[in-house]
Amino acid sequence: MSPIGLWVVAGRYYIVIGMLLVSSLVSWSLVRMQPEGYEVRLKEFPTTVGAYQGRDVELKREDLVYAVLETTAVLSRVYENSNAKGEVVDLLVTYFERGHRGFHPPEVSFVASGNTIIRSGIVRIPLGNGERASQLEANMFLGNTPTGEVVFLYWFAVGEQLMASYYKGSAYLLWSSVLRRPRPASMVRVALPVVNGNLERTMATAEEFIRQLVPVLPEYLTERPRTRVPRR
Repeated sequence: MSPIGLWVVAGRYYIVIGMLLVSSLVSWSLVRMQPEGYEVRLKEFPTTVGAYQGRDVELKREDLVYAVLETTAVLSRVYENSNAKGEVVDLLVTYFERGHRGFHPPEVSFVASGNTIIRSGIVRIPLGNGERASQLEANMFLGNTPTGEVVFLYWFAVGEQLMASYYKGSAYLLWSSVLRRPRPASMVRVALPVVNGNLERTMATAEEFIRQLVPVLPEYLTERPRTRVPRR
């Protein structure tokens, strides 16, 4: 082969090598910037919900709580009605990143803490006015603690589906995983002390708070990719 032919072949060789190097660098950069899971804006949830003013509650052994619940985001906050003294709502929202495969019902930790459950059941809370208003199906249990009776209401969300059933929620998560279309999930729990033994009034307070909570909460549980921090 003539010297000119060798230069042409060598030139093409170096061009190919250069293109491969550039392609590798671009691919490497893209991989480094791929999402490392997802995150939500739960901590940005408003401290004002209607007439209720909230304050964050510091979790004891936060690292342990996150590990036990298998979560990356928890909102623990107490809301008090500024128009009615003594109306206090303890709100707990736990977010489960897509791919999670189960929930942790509040009854488990409640009983494990030495408390007792007096009664439990399912309640349906109207989210609007009128007979055709949509309803939220939630779990309810009345518990006895050293400081008095407390009523708990909680429900699960898988994607946009809200449900009371632990088994239905777990089945949704499992089926989503089988289809390789994992969806984010969450559990919302409100707890209120029963003041002066008036359970009916306590339930009315809980339902009023929930009606204002449900329409706002999804915005702060909407996932966004967690971007990797480029390594130096």
